[in-house]
Amino acid sequence: MAYRRKELVFDDATKEHIEQVARWLVESDGKSGLMMMGLCGNGKTTMMRSLSRLIEYVTETTVGYSKRIVMPIYPAKEIARMCAAADKERKDFKELSSFEMLGIDDLGEEPKEVMSYGMIYTPLIDLICERYDRQLPTIITTNLTKEQLSEKYGVRVYDRFKEMLDIVTFTNPSYR
Repeated sequence: MAYRRKELVFDDATKEHIEQVARWLVESDGKSGLMMMGLCGNGKTTMMRSLSRLIEYVTETTVGYSKRIVMPIYPAKEIARMCAAADKERKDFKELSSFEMLGIDDLGEEPKEVMSYGMIYTPLIDLICERYDRQLPTIITTNLTKEQLSEKYGVRVYDRFKEMLDIVTFTNPSYR
């Protein structure tokens, strides 16, 4: 937040969000991922970036630099663009489904379908279903509600969300 000349607002809502994310990290309930949902500007992306750095730090100190877990974070729009791209970027899109951990930022901001060489793809649906099948940890941020997620991605994918993701709802107003 310092690069934006803002101070951390350590209010009750922020404390609660940190506690819920920490609970997901340490209490195994079979859910391999986390979804942070809520209005714009209330700390979801910052929380995901912090979580990514924490996971990298902890795994590096316990298993060493070469075996640490790195969680890349991609905006959903970028994932859709990668799917529609040619050659190398298309290959990069396919590799997302096998990353040990993956962060998807602003789910719902991307087009549902993209076209590549005349073929129509649903990049986020395909990626989420592949990661679900492999039970790979996925962290997602979104401004969509549960109803909007179900409408955009379908009941089947939303049902998978409920099984694979702990959901933390950010109800506080924007900090911007």
